[in-house]
Amino acid sequence: MAESLLTLRRLCILFFCEQYPPVVWDGAGTYTAALATALAQLGHDVHVLCAQGYRFDDSVENGVHVHRRPLLRVPVSRALGKFGAQLRGPLYPRDSLTLRASLPLSYSLWARRLGLQPDVIETQDGETRALIQAARRSVPLVIHLHCPTMLAVRLAGQPLGAKGLLADRLDRISAGRADVVTSPSQLLVDTLREQGWLGNREVEVIPNPFDAEPWLGIPDVADTTPTIAIVGRLEAFKGVDVLLDASARLRAAGVSHRLLLAGRSAGEIDGIPSGEWLARRAFQLGLDVEFTGHLSGSRLHDVYRQARVVAVPSRFESFSIVAAEAMAAGRPVVTTNQAGVAPFVERWEAGCSVPAGDPAPLADALAPFLLDPARASAFGARGRLGVVELESAAIARRKVEAYRRAVAHFGAHGLPQQRRRSSAPANDGLYPDLSRERRRHWQWTAPRH
Repeated sequence: MAESLLTLRRLCILFFCEQYPPVVWDGAGTYTAALATALAQLGHDVHVLCAQGYRFDDSVENGVHVHRRPLLRVPVSRALGKFGAQLRGPLYPRDSLTLRASLPLSYSLWARRLGLQPDVIETQDGETRALIQAARRSVPLVIHLHCPTMLAVRLAGQPLGAKGLLADRLDRISAGRADVVTSPSQLLVDTLREQGWLGNREVEVIPNPFDAEPWLGIPDVADTTPTIAIVGRLEAFKGVDVLLDASARLRAAGVSHRLLLAGRSAGEIDGIPSGEWLARRAFQLGLDVEFTGHLSGSRLHDVYRQARVVAVPSRFESFSIVAAEAMAAGRPVVTTNQAGVAPFVERWEAGCSVPAGDPAPLADALAPFLLDPARASAFGARGRLGVVELESAAIARRKVEAYRRAVAHFGAHGLPQQRRRSSAPANDGLYPDLSRERRRHWQWTAPRH
């Protein structure tokens, strides 16, 4: 009887995500927005706590309660001037320990101040957002693997150093103590196990949800000029340098085309800011390339509208929302076999995958689409049909099942003495939809002031 009530009960779900739109730095924010909206449409009570910047703002966006609060930070290294720059090191901010302290403190503080008592919390794997909740076992926790921060560094062959190793250890704690762990691809699970994450714990592969609707109005690829687009951060790990070399090979073979690179510079290559290094390299190779910088909204739509083919040359990608966007826009996708989306691209015959880090097969895969718009159109049409499989409502239903398993696991393995049944914290009249029964049931133990 209790299990059947749990299956039917409306859940209160809280996401931790400082990248929530319109503040989107990578796929984590896009993923959270698509999933949160779909869950709200299924009738669940969905909240997103976004600790970023300096805003105090509460709003309802597409049925989702969005709470924007400042990220509480102490700029220790910045206050130390030149010495602080040396203290930060070459991996900053990936290995920042102050960030890993400020994130869990910020999210824990603001969650308590909001008076929310969720049935379950979901956040991503890295940077310790739910570290306090994981350590205290105070609420059912679901960790969705995205791409742990230090994993990118390891796979790039860079040494982590003592600070990086400690940062990686801290990042593992939440995933290790979560009630349920999910992943967008088997590739990510296998890679993390190779790197010492996860142990033998079960991980369910649930693809990232994707709303294809905004991209379906982009015209067919048939009338485009030969243009290769890449969307995302301009950094070595994304394989942009490999694409430049592939472009040079195409030009040498007489395949006329242009490159459209949409994204902000991130990190360094050979000690030079990545964007600057890539611009120099493109100039040395004599490429026809446009660097647009970070784009969003209609400007990003225009990138896909101009593209004959979209490249995802990443050295590693846990999934790739960009590939999903491209397929929904009717563009063929050439990705690497180190992207979690590759099996979907190949199964749907929406493009192809090639070995990562090698410009020769990348150039060979891109050439047929650049030379034959009819071929590009046929592959693009199949991608538009296939991407329906990632429809947000279907993925959200699978995530609800995962949340209910997390609640059940927590009930069986949690520490009930950390909760007390008493009157709920003041709700300030902000959320009358939070029932008294739910607030009482999930009351946290909080220190008295």
